[in-house]
Amino acid sequence: MVEALNEFIALHAGAGWLVPVLFVFFAVDGVVPPLPSEGVLVGLAAVGASTGAPHWFALFAAGAAGAWVGDNIAYLLGRHARLDRLLERTDRGRRALAWARTRFERRGALIVIIGRWVPVGRAAVNLTAGATAFSQKRFAALTVVSGGLWAAWSVGLGTLAGRWVQDNALAAAGLGVALALVVAFAVERILRWLSPPTPV
Repeated sequence: MVEALNEFIALHAGAGWLVPVLFVFFAVDGVVPPLPSEGVLVGLAAVGASTGAPHWFALFAAGAAGAWVGDNIAYLLGRHARLDRLLERTDRGRRALAWARTRFERRGALIVIIGRWVPVGRAAVNLTAGATAFSQKRFAALTVVSGGLWAAWSVGLGTLAGRWVQDNALAAAGLGVALALVVAFAVERILRWLSPPTPV
């Protein structure tokens, strides 16, 4: 899969339709967590640094805006799909929801911002924020910060990789995707180690 992703990135990096499609892709990633958004953004930034296209700012804008839209769609789904009612049907669900509400009240900003960096966790965080009725205005503001930081980091990492492998789009894309996978794995491990166990 990584090889196919690298080839796709190298082949279509200069296409005019790329940036709008990326915006949609990153928005969908906020709701459908298995999409390889970090790998795509880092890989394209690496190719851009190596060959000149796509431009880093277009990638940053598509990443940050798409992340914000996707995160807020997931929040709205959590808020209006009545997940809270579904959870409250069982004792375990009620305890889990109460635990999540307490965490969002105490550390909502930290949870939302850090949650953006966890590939599968971001959708869970966003849905839970909606289900616990975390302030929508505050969530929207926090996701501007989290999406912007995530996009800046991803584009910066890719740009660094592309500078190492100049004039070789496929090698730049491969290095960018590999770095993104290593960083995502490391972040997930660190967050798992730092986070307290959920109630049973």
